[in-house]
Amino acid sequence: MLFKKINGFTLMETIVVIGLISLILPIIFSIIFSITRHQARVYVLSTVKREGDNALSIIENKLRNNAVSIFSDQALLNQVCTSLDYDGGDGTSFYISDKTGQWFKFSLSNDEIASSSSIPNSSQNLTSSSNTRITSFNINCQQTSTFTQPVVGIAFTIEQKQSQSQRVEDIASLNYSTKIKLH
Repeated sequence: MLFKKINGFTLMETIVVIGLISLILPIIFSIIFSITRHQARVYVLSTVKREGDNALSIIENKLRNNAVSIFSDQALLNQVCTSLDYDGGDGTSFYISDKTGQWFKFSLSNDEIASSSSIPNSSQNLTSSSNTRITSFNINCQQTSTFTQPVVGIAFTIEQKQSQSQRVEDIASLNYSTKIKLH
């Protein structure tokens, strides 16, 4: 008697395959979800970092290449940071004179760092992304001795603007701080 071989799967084989797929699929989806969430976090952090690096670079270059002294008024009459007991304040009213006798300053305006100057139409925002905001901005100056030039300290915090989540791992925020000695 000849036995004819039947092609196909048994019921038991089909049930085992369906069971394995039902166990593996949730694991695969959770891995994919985790990867996409981390990619979004990296993108937000890179945007925040790029904006912060750009703003700090512009401020540093302008101070290193152009700054001569610091004043408390636009007329450049009341020079500050000339005595050892000057506390520096928060820098909101610092006017920095450049090599040509003009003034420029940095300030916080509408959650962005702005640069303004005595030269008409030269004001600009140093942080321009719609995704970031500056939450704190501070410029101060101090002079360590009467024979040294003032040191300007800059500090600010930049963070993503639109964060629906309050979880720590979902909020991108970076602190920047540097000191620059005037020439």
